[in-house]
Amino acid sequence: MAIKSHAFGRVTLTEKDAKKFEAQVTYGRPKAAAHESAKRGVELARRLKDSGGKLTFSIQPAE
Repeated sequence: MAIKSHAFGRVTLTEKDAKKFEAQVTYGRPKAAAHESAKRGVELARRLKDSGGKLTFSIQPAE
């Protein structure tokens, strides 16, 4: 595979892989799971905004 990455997170796609990626971005369609995940994320963001912008985590011990 022709992917080059660097220490600071830069990724460079070369030739064939770059063309494939561009086509996927232009013509690709998201999967249903991605659509549902984005929908849940928007709802969470709205709830966060409506609650005054505070976020609380509850961590439960692993079993």
